[in-house]
Amino acid sequence: MLLSAVSEIMSSKAVVTANIKDNISALDVAKLMVKSKVGSVVMVDGTKPIGIITERDILKKVSAQNKNTQDVPSRDIMSSPLVTIRAIDSIDTAAEVMVKNKVKRLVVLGEDGSMAGVLSMSDVTKKLAKILTDDYSRYRSLRTILDL
Repeated sequence: MLLSAVSEIMSSKAVVTANIKDNISALDVAKLMVKSKVGSVVMVDGTKPIGIITERDILKKVSAQNKNTQDVPSRDIMSSPLVTIRAIDSIDTAAEVMVKNKVKRLVVLGEDGSMAGVLSMSDVTKKLAKILTDDYSRYRSLRTILDL
């Protein structure tokens, strides 16, 4: 079975970024996520991605520790160094990288090293579920033919 490239299954939403030099708070990041309807914000230095903040980061590193979101700088809660994958890599490679690094999102880099998107574990599972469903449908069709 031939698996798709990361670029074929990553989210089509634009990557939401925030510049580390702007010194924004965890509250600002949370508001940006809500406004953009995304679960993560990639922190950049200029155009270079340097970290990521997810909803889970805000919950674990701010809310669960009873800290005020306005008082927590984004740089204190971002996951860094950033775990990345190339757009041309396969889904199975992406899944291996996620498991190895214990992350649920990867920043996808294009051939020139620029940020091409974000791949989430749910993007991977949706694709794998489709593959399994398609295989099951083919099996049922074949079984019907064989039963004739």
